Amino acid sequence: MQLIQAEMTRAPFLPMGQQGALGYEAHHNLDKTFAVTQYHCHDYYEFYIHIRGGEYMGVDNQLFLLKPNQVFILPPFSMHGLSCTREMHDYERAYLNLSPEVMRVLGCGQIDLDQFFRSQASGGVCTYQLTDADAEQFVAWIRKIRDNQQDESFENDVYHRFQNYSLMMSLMSLLCRTTRRTDPVEGDAFGSSVIQDILEYINNHYTQPIRIENLARSFGVSVSWLSHEFSRFTNRSVYDYVLYRRVMLARQQMLGDCSLNEISYQCGFNDYSNFLRSFGKIVGMSPSQYRKQLQQYRNRELDDNQ
Repeated sequence: MQLIQAEMTRAPFLPMGQQGALGYEAHHNLDKTFAVTQYHCHDYYEFYIHIRGGEYMGVDNQLFLLKPNQVFILPPFSMHGLSCTREMHDYERAYLNLSPEVMRVLGCGQIDLDQFFRSQASGGVCTYQLTDADAEQFVAWIRKIRDNQQDESFENDVYHRFQNYSLMMSLMSLLCRTTRRTDPVEGDAFGSSVIQDILEYINNHYTQPIRIENLARSFGVSVSWLSHEFSRFTNRSVYDYVLYRRVMLARQQMLGDCSLNEISYQCGFNDYSNFLRSFGKIVGMSPSQYRKQLQQYRNRELDDNQ
């Protein structure tokens, strides 16, 4: 299977769009042609349904053949990206992005939806096949949320915002029912399973020193083969992938009280200046700026919930 990088687009840390200031945003897109992105992650949930035109979705070290009405539950900081053996045409999908804070609100104090979906996605359990009727309803709810957000009066319209929360609660209920009543879709083999084993190893050890020469030797492959196959699977080099994961882990740890220097070391950066440079390149701001922005967001969430 020859996965290609045609019209590959670099994908650093991806924040929500302007509408994501409310902690959620909905999209329904159809592209005549679509550029393949690198493996990436973000700090919010993505509930993605494939409608048509896509070929493969990679999640962590698994690869899934995309089928119509297939839904993916992608928790915060889950590495994922599209792969293909050909150019993608008429690629249609719908997705809802939700912050963990909004997820907890949607549980109405009865269920911790954040924890529930994290547990469902653990161990690679992250994708399910919806019935035609459920898929149609899923997409209709997402489109309605999107339309409400695009209404110019939306921000000051309490009814529209309440309606969106009602729609999102219905959507969460559908997904909870699906995960309880159906089995998850299993991942597909990617030619040789060696590359998936290597990716699993990296995912478990990326805070430790990793050299591509040592990886190749440990798994009995050549450096050139490993470089080529890893890039085909993730659209990233081994070095870029490890660096990206370290920076994303640093972003997660900024929710705590550790100093930036401690976080840098815990995430595998032995050189603090390299941490600052890598973080700024990937996230688009310095670690101190990001932490300040994160604290402001958390304070706003607390004020809104009082």
